[in-house]
Amino acid sequence: MALAGLLGFGSSSLFADSLSSIYELALQNDASLKAAEATYRANIETENSSRAALLPQISANAYYSDTSSDSDAVRLIGPTSLPTSTSSEFDGDGYGLSLSQTLFDLSAWFRFQSGKETSKQAKAEFASAQQELIIRVTQAYFNVLTARETLEATRAEERAVKRQLEQTQQRFDVGLIAITDVHEARAVYDSTVARRLGDEATVGTALEALTVLTGQTHNSLAQLRDDFPVTEPSPADRSEWVQFALDNNFDLKAALYAAQAAQQNAKSRKADHLPTLTGRLSYNEDTSDGSNDILISGQAPFSSPIDDTTESEQIRIELSVPLFSGGNVSAARRQAYQQYNATLQQSIFRQRQVVQQVRSLHLTVSTDVQRIKARKQGIVSAESALDATKAGYEVGTRNIVDVLQAQRSLFAAIRDYANARFEYVQNMLKLKQQAGTLSPDDIYNLEKWLIAAKAE
Repeated sequence: MALAGLLGFGSSSLFADSLSSIYELALQNDASLKAAEATYRANIETENSSRAALLPQISANAYYSDTSSDSDAVRLIGPTSLPTSTSSEFDGDGYGLSLSQTLFDLSAWFRFQSGKETSKQAKAEFASAQQELIIRVTQAYFNVLTARETLEATRAEERAVKRQLEQTQQRFDVGLIAITDVHEARAVYDSTVARRLGDEATVGTALEALTVLTGQTHNSLAQLRDDFPVTEPSPADRSEWVQFALDNNFDLKAALYAAQAAQQNAKSRKADHLPTLTGRLSYNEDTSDGSNDILISGQAPFSSPIDDTTESEQIRIELSVPLFSGGNVSAARRQAYQQYNATLQQSIFRQRQVVQQVRSLHLTVSTDVQRIKARKQGIVSAESALDATKAGYEVGTRNIVDVLQAQRSLFAAIRDYANARFEYVQNMLKLKQQAGTLSPDDIYNLEKWLIAAKAE
């Protein structure tokens, strides 16, 4: 019996949302990815800011002043007192340029090296976030497909049980069976209706989870084709996948870069004990002009002009030697070393996790391949068992409970087969993620095996 026929799928529609379109919507709208991108853009600036301490520092300044003053005094010239008034007014302006260049600062150099590693860490973390989006999109997408496959199977089971209930009622009405068979059939029908209601709610919940990623509602999704190829992981050797992961896993790369950044920071703190050498060059020019007027009673006014320009140039080399800072430098050095040790251990732990996850996922995918074959054969076996049970019921060797149980087993086998295929797809993508090879191409390659289905 064909799976599509069992589940009652309708004709195809061109309006089903494709996996790639949902992924592209998530790229534009997923808040988690946007936050990861903002964090990435912020953290890569660490390299630029730490480099700045090694580059020339140039500054300029300028000023303008307008000064005026008046004063009155009494001058004693011999026995004579002469009132005197002084009035002065002058303008001043000037500018200066200064340049400083670090000649030797080992601490700043190691901070720059730490900044470079931090930027690499940021890039790896953002790449990991992009891969994680692929996983979240496909997981949400196939969760909807799983929920809908389950719902369709339950609906088909409900229709089958309803027909069986009607037939049982008819057989009872003509006196062929006891009322207990009718009660048994109705109990199973009521239970199936309750499961169908729960499955409908599960579909709604799965669609809402998809909306969280895209910011839009989705009603119809493309379905996985029946001829979707289920193959063993390639390469088949598990150790090769482990090596892929050790070389390419972005979470592991980020952990290693974090450890290297912490190591360089520890070196920087240790170098804080060393002297620093700085070269400085400065130039200043100051100009003043105005007048100073003096008026002494009984004498002609006296005016003294002011016109002064001063230029200065300075070149110097500064040597700074830290002698004692209350123990702060030593404490910071010890702290940085322990921080490095912590990140180093975290990277070791992350490496072990990656190896374990790759091995586990490789085994899971290989198991999925065999499980799908078994599930598909299980449908055939369940169909045969149902036919045999119905035949036995007709001749009186089997009862209605046996028939209903055989029907339930058939639809459970259909659900298990569909779910096994979806789990295989997701586990294969997760294996590629851990190996560091997952990319948007996997989305587009997978889409080739999806077909549109009618909207509900």
